[in-house]
Amino acid sequence: MTNDLRKSPTDEVDQQVRLWMEQAHEAYVRRLIPRVIHYFQRALTYAEERGLRRETALICRDLGYVYVREGALEQALALLDRGLAAGEGAEVFVRVGLLANKASALARRGSYRESLALLEEATSLIGAAYGNPAAAPSQLVHSYAGMRRMAGDLRRVVELVDMGINPERLEVEIKSQRPPWLTKKS
Repeated sequence: MTNDLRKSPTDEVDQQVRLWMEQAHEAYVRRLIPRVIHYFQRALTYAEERGLRRETALICRDLGYVYVREGALEQALALLDRGLAAGEGAEVFVRVGLLANKASALARRGSYRESLALLEEATSLIGAAYGNPAAAPSQLVHSYAGMRRMAGDLRRVVELVDMGINPERLEVEIKSQRPPWLTKKS
C-alpha cells in the first residue's frame, strides 16, 4: 500500500480560507481597512460556498470585530448573527468571540440589557467548558476577565436606566480588547 502524500481537496480549501484570513489580519495590522474587508469577504464567500461552518464562524467573528471597531454596527450585528448560526457546536473560543463582539456592538448601539445578557452567556460558556475559568487557555482567561469588567460596567448602566435616568444622557465608553489574531502579529 502506498501513502498518497498529496493534499486532499478539503485541505486545499481550508488552506485558501486561511490564506485570505491571514491577508486580512495583516492588512488590519497595517490599518488597510478596505483590504481587510475585501480579504475577509472573499474568505467568507469561499467558506460558505463549501459549507465550512467553523471557518464561516471564525471569519464572521473577525470581520464582525472590524465592523464594530469601524462603527458599522448593523453590518457587524448581521455578520455576527451569521457566525453564531454557522458556529453552532463550534469550539468555545469561537462562540465566546462571536458573543463578545455582538455584545460590544449592542452596547455601542445602546442596547445595554441585551449586551449584558450576551456577556453573561459568553462567560458561562467558559465556566461550563472549563469548570474554573482559570483552567481555560490564557487567551480565554484574558477574554473572561475583560468580559466580566464590561458586564460589571453594563450592570451599573442598567441600574441607572432602571432608576429613571435617560440612557441618552449617559456617556458609556466601550473599550474593545485586542483580538487574538492581532496580538499574535504584533
